Amino acid sequence: MVNKPFFFAVALALGAAVPSMAQTNRIGGVVRDETGAAIRGAIVRAATGGTPGTAPLTLTTATDERGRFIFVVARSGEWQLNFEAPGFDVMTISAAVRLTGAAPNLDIKLERHESPEAFGALAGIDSKSLSSQLASAATLLDDGRYDQAITAYRDIKTRVPALTMVNLPLGTAYLGKKSYGEAESAFQEILKADAADANGLFAMGSLKEAQGNAAEAQGWYQKASASDVMWTRPLMKLAELAQASGDKGSAVKFLTRVIELDPASADAVKATALRSTLQ
Repeated sequence: MVNKPFFFAVALALGAAVPSMAQTNRIGGVVRDETGAAIRGAIVRAATGGTPGTAPLTLTTATDERGRFIFVVARSGEWQLNFEAPGFDVMTISAAVRLTGAAPNLDIKLERHESPEAFGALAGIDSKSLSSQLASAATLLDDGRYDQAITAYRDIKTRVPALTMVNLPLGTAYLGKKSYGEAESAFQEILKADAADANGLFAMGSLKEAQGNAAEAQGWYQKASASDVMWTRPLMKLAELAQASGDKGSAVKFLTRVIELDPASADAVKATALRSTLQ
C-alpha cells in the first residue's frame, strides 16, 4: 500500500484483470497522465519477495519518450509495481506473475497531486532528483549538446545501474556525434535485456541508416514495426526508404498504414502530404 498522504491513481490492465506472464517473462506497459499523455522519465520499480532459497529482488527502470516501460523477469510469484513521477501521486499495484501464459501489458494513469511533499524516495534513491536529472539530460539531447548529454546520461548510469533505459538516449547522443561504435554498444545493451524491444530495434535501424546501409536499416525498422504494430514511426521510416529506392507502391502502402493507425498524429500529417506526391 502507498503511505498516506499518497493516493492510488487509476491502473487499467489491457483486459479485465492483470494476466499471467508469457514465456518471454516480461512485465510492461505505458504510464500516462490524466489527459492520456505519456509521462517521460517516470521511475518504475518492480519488486518481489524472497522464497525459500531465493533472495528478494528489485528492478528499476524509467519510462521512455512514449511513456513505455518493460521488465524482463525470470521469477514467478507476486510482484509489486511502484510508479513515481514529479508532480504526480505515487502509485503501487500488484501483479501475479507466472512464467507461462499472456504477458501483463499495463496502462497506468497517474493523478497529479497538490502537495509537493507527497513525492517520496524510491528504494534509497531520491526519485525527484533522478527524474529531474533525466529531464535535464533529455533537454541537452534535444538541444544537440551531445557531449554534455553523454556526460549526464553516463552519470545517471553510474548512479542507478539498473536503469537500463538510459542506454537509448545515451546511444542517440553518440549517434548525433557520429560515434557509431559507441552508439551501437548502447543500443545493443537494450536488446540484451529484451531482444524484442521496439525502441532498441528502431534505434539500430537509425544507426544503420546514418551509416548509409539502407538494406540493414530496413530490416531493423521491419523488426521494430513487428514488435509494436501500433507504432507509426517505423512505418514512416520504411516509407521513406521505399521512396528513396523508387518503390512508390510500398511507400504508399506504409504511408497509408500510418494514417490509418493514428490519423491525428504528426506522422499521419507528414504521411498524408508525402502520399499525395506519390499517387
